[in-house]
Amino acid sequence: MTMNITAKALIARYQTLSNKRVNWETLWDELSTYILPNKTDFIAKKTRGSKRAAQLHDSTAVHAAQLLAASLQGTLTSAATEWFALRFREEELNENTEAKEWLEKCEHAINQELNQSNFNTEVGESYLDLVVFGTAPLLMDVKTDKGQFGGFNFRALHLSNVVIDENSDGKVDTVFRKFTVTARQAHQMFGEECGDKIKACLEKDPDKEFDFIHAVFPREIEGEFAMVAPPSQRPFQTYYVNIDDKKICQETGNYELPILAPRWSKVTGDVYGYSPACVARADIKTLNEARKLAMTAWEKSIDPPLLAPRNSIFGTLNYQSSSINYVSDPSQIAAMPNGTNWNADQLMLNDIRSSVRRIFFADQLELQESPTMTATEVQVRYELMQRLLGSTLGRLQSEFLTPLVERAFYAMLRANVLPVMPEVISEMGGDLDIEYVGALARSQRVEEVTSIQRLAESAMMLAQLNPEVLDIIDTDKAGRTISDRLGVPAEVLRGKDEVDELRANRQQQQQQMMEQEQAQAELGQAEQVASIQQAMNG
Repeated sequence: MTMNITAKALIARYQTLSNKRVNWETLWDELSTYILPNKTDFIAKKTRGSKRAAQLHDSTAVHAAQLLAASLQGTLTSAATEWFALRFREEELNENTEAKEWLEKCEHAINQELNQSNFNTEVGESYLDLVVFGTAPLLMDVKTDKGQFGGFNFRALHLSNVVIDENSDGKVDTVFRKFTVTARQAHQMFGEECGDKIKACLEKDPDKEFDFIHAVFPREIEGEFAMVAPPSQRPFQTYYVNIDDKKICQETGNYELPILAPRWSKVTGDVYGYSPACVARADIKTLNEARKLAMTAWEKSIDPPLLAPRNSIFGTLNYQSSSINYVSDPSQIAAMPNGTNWNADQLMLNDIRSSVRRIFFADQLELQESPTMTATEVQVRYELMQRLLGSTLGRLQSEFLTPLVERAFYAMLRANVLPVMPEVISEMGGDLDIEYVGALARSQRVEEVTSIQRLAESAMMLAQLNPEVLDIIDTDKAGRTISDRLGVPAEVLRGKDEVDELRANRQQQQQQMMEQEQAQAELGQAEQVASIQQAMNG
């Protein structure tokens, strides 16, 4: 897309993208009312610190959404384990010990930077936004300190302030976000380019707030982008715009899209994602209204209205302790009959609660009442989760996890904070692939190990009938596959060249031993013949 890069053009495009999602904002505002009350800022901005849960009467959906979000974080990006691994697309490099050890060192370095940053706290908010709204924008900023790499900073962005657009392949490549800072903060960020209105407020009213737009979209350029390039020649062009002054405060560039926008699921033609909350929306609203009515009926049951003849009560009834009420005939005053069917009410509420929990996979994700689970139960639980969330996990990997790891790797590589790359990689120009080794991914990988072990056991049984059946198994590949699936460190394994050399040496030693044994046998035979001849001559 060719556009005139001016402040007015950027503001206009942000407004155009915002207008396209008006109906989405109505849906998101409704979902936030019943599931995330603290994020009800889509239609009307709430006053900071105001109560936002006044319309919420049931917490089933709130708990189910939190459980699903926590399960995703624990199985995909757990802080307790390294949840990704790097591999080369060239198998020759994957079998090279030096190259594999370098990748492992890179993995450890990236994991360390992610754990030292605020990734684990902010990604939890993103997962929650994902299961509720279906789209979860996350800003991944590369910090610099005096021109040196300073780590990563993450920020889960409120969807009300972010608009996105796709390219022709359906991939998000354009993100505009609106943010608000004070005059003092804006001057700290942009210096004298912050805008005239902001500079005028610095002394009189430094805490006055101003709106800005952060725009990121692809740069149109012929040919390939360089690994290291000035901001004006990077794949993504980035602008910061002062809305009040209609002024571009900063123009720069990014190597990768700095704002990730994963989607739970997507309908063809739509840009924004659908979530489990969208599916459960009707049940959530019904449950909330049912709980509201039940609470009203509960109040009437505890403090029922009264029936009394006209003029039998002098004044008004006082329900406080030790109070005195004057009536002409107490026997004629009685509580109004309550027709609430509590059994039917509980059956309906339990049925709707179960429906909401099923939609959020809560029944499958929660541990049973038993305090411990066997390894088989854990494996079955992960297999069930994979079947339930298969398509969503694939989308999360392509739209969230892979771009995140790639941005972290190349940012650290450009900053020269990764270990020195071995020459063998530079010579072969190895391209990288990313594998995920979180709890869910590990459970899938263990299945392959189990299959190989079962094959080996079956082959050993068949070998008793026909030893040639063992020829179908490539034991080297089987061993390397098992070690790879189990995450065995590269320094523990020998490379292919080293194995070939070891086997060649072993074969040479065996050949020498055979030759020595043959020479000794021949010498023994010669000595025996000589002894016989000597005996015959004697």
